[in-house]
Amino acid sequence: MKRIIAGIALASAAVPAAASEAVDLRFECGAAAATAGGEEPNLHGTWDFLMDVGETPNFGLLSIGFVGADYGGSLSLSMTAPVVFRNITLTGNNVQMTVASPQGDVLLNGTLSAKGNRICGLVTYHDGSIYPMVAQKRPSTYQSQPRSQRVPAR
Repeated sequence: MKRIIAGIALASAAVPAAASEAVDLRFECGAAAATAGGEEPNLHGTWDFLMDVGETPNFGLLSIGFVGADYGGSLSLSMTAPVVFRNITLTGNNVQMTVASPQGDVLLNGTLSAKGNRICGLVTYHDGSIYPMVAQKRPSTYQSQPRSQRVPAR
């Protein structure tokens, strides 16, 4: 672990000054399609998350799980405190997530890729600011029960 941290510190120290300039990030998922066999995609898992905030990348982890038959989750970003989603819905390949904040809701609207492993979309803040985002699902050997077989929360 110490070697990894030392390697990261060394690599970041070696980055030239020009690398700290604004970066043009591209978020491309391709056209979404229905999943094979008509089974609803499963959002359960850990996702690497990237949001372009005014040409500044904001990285983090998106965790989605089940609460009964519904989705629940949280997002931890490098530039903000962790947040818990008030609502996560999946309709076809359209994903909507809502974070409640004291200033108003923050909405994440995206499209799930045909493979069900990438979400591309927009984050809309309570003040109307809109930023592109992408989430990539991490591979996992864990297979959660399909949503249709889950018991609703009480």
